Amino acid sequence: MNATPTPKAQANSTTSDLTETVGAAHDWFMEFIKTRQDVFIPCLVVIGIALVAHIIVGWTLRRYSRRMSQDGFQWTGVIASSLTAPAGLAIWVLAATMVARMLIVPDPTKTEAAILSTRIAEVRLGMVLLLLAWFLVRTVRRIETKLSDRAKTSDRLDLTAVHAVANFMVVFIWLMTIMIAAQSYGMNMSAVLTLGGASAFALSFAFQDVFKNLFGGIMILFSRPFRVGDSVSLSSKSLAGTIERIGIYQTRMRDWDNIPVIIPNSMFLTDPIMNLSGTSMRRVKFVVGLRYQDFDQVMPIVGEIESALRSHEDVDEEALLRVVFSNYGDSTLDITITCNSHPGASVGEGAALRQKLMLLVGEIVSRHGADFAFPTQTLDIPTPVQVTGSSSS
Repeated sequence: MNATPTPKAQANSTTSDLTETVGAAHDWFMEFIKTRQDVFIPCLVVIGIALVAHIIVGWTLRRYSRRMSQDGFQWTGVIASSLTAPAGLAIWVLAATMVARMLIVPDPTKTEAAILSTRIAEVRLGMVLLLLAWFLVRTVRRIETKLSDRAKTSDRLDLTAVHAVANFMVVFIWLMTIMIAAQSYGMNMSAVLTLGGASAFALSFAFQDVFKNLFGGIMILFSRPFRVGDSVSLSSKSLAGTIERIGIYQTRMRDWDNIPVIIPNSMFLTDPIMNLSGTSMRRVKFVVGLRYQDFDQVMPIVGEIESALRSHEDVDEEALLRVVFSNYGDSTLDITITCNSHPGASVGEGAALRQKLMLLVGEIVSRHGADFAFPTQTLDIPTPVQVTGSSSS
């Protein structure tokens, strides 16, 4: 019958195993130091060179960036400032992999050492690719910042398009980096691309509305039928308001009641868009109705209104200007008045002009002794109405 070990015996066994492990680690470390004494000095030299190179390269790039920014070569300065951090890290990656290779692989002729040397080279390649992608992304983001500042004060650049192109470039850079790294590590990219194409073909049917919105967003950003801050109207949907944000998938508009409206971008591919901010002048059109008893005054009123519009300082005489007796209404003689403001007038100025002209027309109608009609009905009773009633006894 086997005896169960006591707790004291178990503790002694654990202490013995720990002592053996520590002793084995100590022996391995001493053997490691002993066999690599010849590479310690070269490793220290590599680290020293990396430190000096890091300081020199960082100082040079920062100074060059400031100098180029002051002299007007701001794009060169952007590239130099974007390269500072990635270049410093690249120096240390190269130094660290060289030191690791000298310490871990003292004899590259051995099979295991050759495999380790290959792995270290692969890690170095991957790190260099990541740092290169990081440098390109930093450059794109800093150029985006510069262009965004210009877009806020210039009509030649669109702020939303700048952000969209920058985001597209960042995604493209990282995708290309992943593909190049996978190809460098021996992955069969033909199979990956084939699988990706088949998957995209299947997903295109399942997410066709999503792709429509994405395509609509791309078309808006590059064709630019409107910009952020423009007032637009979608006639088929009875939507009108000010554009607040143009996204890849959807656009946010704030209507005239100050209510935010989210519009899928696919709607802009099929519906007519009226850019109200793109008009060069403001059109004013309204109808006034005179009483039928003022029929003799219609043409004198029409003539005076047209003369007043042509001499008005806020009305463009060379644009469309029309005052006509247009309709016999149910209880009105309708006069349609159409004119345009001078080019460059804002929406508010157009509304103010409409108010001035309506007051002016009211004064002209009053001077001619006429008046505006209001809906009336005439009840024609051919025979007298007889009222009969019963008397109570």
